[in-house]
Amino acid sequence: MSANQSNLSDAHYGYDFVVATTQESINATMKEYLYNSVFPTVKMYWNQDANGNPIAVSYEDLMVQTKGTDPLKVANWKTGDPMNQDITNINQSQFYFAFEAAIGIPANILPQNIPDIITLQNASQSVIFNLICAQFTVVTCNFGRQGLTSFQSFTQPTDSPWLFTSIVALKNIINNSNLPANVQAQLNNFGPDAFSVQQLIFDLDNAALESTPTISGVEPGTPAYTLLSQVFLGAYFTAMKANAQPVLNYSIIENVPEQNNSTLTLTNMELEVSPYVDPTTNTQNNPNLNTLNYLCETNGNSLPPAVPFAWNWVESSEESSFNGVISINRNIFANYLKNLLTDYVSQNCFKSFVRTWLSGIFDQNIHYSWSLTPNQTPTITTPLTGTEVLNYAYSSTYTDASGLDDDMAKMTLTPSMNVSVQFIGNTIVITQTLLIYIYIRVMQSSESWNATNITITDTYTLAVDQNGQLTASLNSVKQDNSDPTPSANWFIELFTGLDELVKDVDDWTKGFAQTRFTSLPLNIAQQFVFPGGKTFTFKDVVFSDNQDLVSHISYVQPS
Repeated sequence: MSANQSNLSDAHYGYDFVVATTQESINATMKEYLYNSVFPTVKMYWNQDANGNPIAVSYEDLMVQTKGTDPLKVANWKTGDPMNQDITNINQSQFYFAFEAAIGIPANILPQNIPDIITLQNASQSVIFNLICAQFTVVTCNFGRQGLTSFQSFTQPTDSPWLFTSIVALKNIINNSNLPANVQAQLNNFGPDAFSVQQLIFDLDNAALESTPTISGVEPGTPAYTLLSQVFLGAYFTAMKANAQPVLNYSIIENVPEQNNSTLTLTNMELEVSPYVDPTTNTQNNPNLNTLNYLCETNGNSLPPAVPFAWNWVESSEESSFNGVISINRNIFANYLKNLLTDYVSQNCFKSFVRTWLSGIFDQNIHYSWSLTPNQTPTITTPLTGTEVLNYAYSSTYTDASGLDDDMAKMTLTPSMNVSVQFIGNTIVITQTLLIYIYIRVMQSSESWNATNITITDTYTLAVDQNGQLTASLNSVKQDNSDPTPSANWFIELFTGLDELVKDVDDWTKGFAQTRFTSLPLNIAQQFVFPGGKTFTFKDVVFSDNQDLVSHISYVQPS
């Protein structure tokens, strides 16, 4: 996949993670959501004041004026037709016009005829948004000198929706500081529904209030077009803009942060459009594969500005299999592992101590003592490039000697610990090496050896379940390259007792290391959960060529 080129840690980008979904998949999922959902019906009524201007009126007040006649349920009438009681009631009221609508998909439209909800505009970093209604009725009174001359009612066909189209700048979706607090709370959804099509419709629905839509599906100049322009785009839309409320009362489930099982806490987000560039022709020839990119930061980090990516997130060969990609910056995932590993590594970072001393009337007795103190602080580095993403290193050395010019005894103890974490393909490879070097001298006889030289290589082969949780299988290989216990020749041993001392130190060191230095637990890799688990199913997982953690995603059926 082209996402194998993902390089979010590059200074040109710097985002903590990116979610990219194709225009085709967004439209397909939005259509499914709208088709299978029932949304509230919005009804609005207007009277005419003494100067002929429209003035909004509540349903309850209007029913008093019209003696219970709802204009939205009255058929067309014109001068010359019999004036029934409903028309008489309307004529004797101040009613002017009204509309009734609910977003959704009309009942009798063929699936292949459902228009796209969005079109991603790369050049202007904007979205063309089509507001589609399952039903739409608009009615109006026309007056002459003698009063009511006609009553007109127009209803959207059940197989051909009227479209209200706005161009929405992506920056206007995120910048909602001018909106009421209750609307901002739903727009600023950084919880489990942040990437859902329900949330995106809500965002577009609010941002669209900044510009008046155009109408299609109704012939310009017809009474229906004129009435829609006057009522819906005029009186109603103006009122919604003034109060910064969602068009047609669309809303989403309130954000409940505690339902978010993601390991990463999203705190800031920006949107951008990436065009699909054909790698063969270097042309932008498949707008369905343009992606809407959520640029995400975590834990209050500053969000870098939106810049174009140098790769496609989804290739044409993947179009039928996946809806998009989620990519985690290598540094973010490495830091996640660092938080899990550091305590364990510190337990195997030992500070050394040795002491030699003499006793007896003529200082003829030589004594040695030694110790290793765990839980020291290693040096941690995070390489910027290459397969190694994390490295721990620690070393300590201590030497002591006794006698005139240190001629009777000397001891050196040098432990060192190194841990390397690599991201390769679909594996995490953690290599840890514990080395303990010892030097002992008794008078003029000495031995030096690596009492412990053990390397444990843990290879975690990763997969991902449908909910975005990493799974892993662990293969652990242990190599013991420790030196054999040295042995002095019989003549030196006769005078020094060096062998017994060496064996004591060697046995203690090996036993100390083997009880503390072990393979890492499997849950090191299995605790991570991708963001967007309520919105997407996850198909595979692999590290990119630049060690970003990447998974293909598909939308779950929206609820």
